[in-house]
Amino acid sequence: MAGEKIARRIKGIGNDIDRSSDLVFGSVTSMNPLRIKIDNRFEIDDSHLILSRMVKELSVNVSVTVSVGVEVSVSVDGKGGSGSGSGGGAGSGSGLVWRGLQVGDEVSLLKVQKGQTYYVLERV
Repeated sequence: MAGEKIARRIKGIGNDIDRSSDLVFGSVTSMNPLRIKIDNRFEIDDSHLILSRMVKELSVNVSVTVSVGVEVSVSVDGKGGSGSGSGGGAGSGSGLVWRGLQVGDEVSLLKVQKGQTYYVLERV
């Protein structure tokens, strides 16, 4: 997982203040390949980026089944629950939770390993 990767890299830094992490800001300039301009000074590409889940596209599938006067069940990405209700019918669909990065998005990044790696935290 990306979070575990960044945690291992930060732990490997130790107490060396010159190698510590910094919060920086950037702007997405290209999607294929992914490129981000940091502090309006320089661009980095996807070989130096780790993306958090907050900047990756995430959608969920939802299905609902209602049996007349007996049972209501709801499933989100295969994980379900149930309760009582009345009526009948079924339906399903999907919904976008987070969209992926797009050109022009402003992002916050964590700079680690003297700027050799950047962890993209979120859109700002």
